[in-house]
Amino acid sequence: MVDETQTELNVGLSEEEKDDLEKLIKAFKSEQSPATSGATLEDIQKQVVSMGEHIAQLSEMLLKFDMRIKSIYKIIRLSHKKSETINERIDAIIRYVKHGKIFSRR
Repeated sequence: MVDETQTELNVGLSEEEKDDLEKLIKAFKSEQSPATSGATLEDIQKQVVSMGEHIAQLSEMLLKFDMRIKSIYKIIRLSHKKSETINERIDAIIRYVKHGKIFSRR
């Protein structure tokens, strides 16, 4: 039976990034909750520090994704602008041809 908590990470990550993310998820799942009856203040502080480190790593990954998405957005925006310009030029040529404003060679 397939583990329902495991999800397929198919968002263009490299194998190393997938492995890092899976390790972080497993580490989060394996840590015990601080609400256990035998937890001391020191244990809770260690867990908070550990969670802070994990959050820092996840934040770093999020910033990398953000930079990639910004780059993709810029490419798509420029491609769209280029296609609009080309369409405007084609429309202008069609208008000139329809109205006979292009001089043909005789």
